[in-house]
Amino acid sequence: MEDNDANSLRLTHRFAGPPALVWAVWTRPELIRSWFGSSHGFRAHDIKVDLRPGGTWSLRNVKGEVTEHVTGTYHEVEPTHRLVYSYHFRGTDFFSVISVDLVAEGDDTRLDFLQTGFPDAQARIEHARGWPQAIKVMGDALLAMHGVGTLWPKLPERTHVDGVARDLEAARQRLFQDTAE
Repeated sequence: MEDNDANSLRLTHRFAGPPALVWAVWTRPELIRSWFGSSHGFRAHDIKVDLRPGGTWSLRNVKGEVTEHVTGTYHEVEPTHRLVYSYHFRGTDFFSVISVDLVAEGDDTRLDFLQTGFPDAQARIEHARGWPQAIKVMGDALLAMHGVGTLWPKLPERTHVDGVARDLEAARQRLFQDTAE
């Protein structure tokens, strides 16, 4: 679901699994690597996360010969509930703020995502294409942990957070195989 003005992107998604698992996928470097940038064919490297208010995060996103350095600062950190951070492509005028709210709904988690501060319409369009796909990869990995899948039902089953990175990587690989065909 999207509800957006010209300078913001708002998404809502329901994940199968508790907020703690969704939080882990969003904040642990080994799990971020598997989904971040995947919708545009990038792979995240050198992920650093200092998860506290005033702490920073950074990664190097690589696709062939193209490298993007993405950085930010955490403004609000409420473990398993709320994350607000800046999002900047180093060397560009792209600075935005992302808010992630996780709300328990029974055994599931509702993600309320908001990104504001796009420098131009094209940046917003690209992120409006990318975030839903990245969130879908995250969701499928969480479903696979429960033995169910949506896009890729043959993902390996995992029952704990440590297996999520491998699930996400498998989903990411299948995403590119499916879109290449």
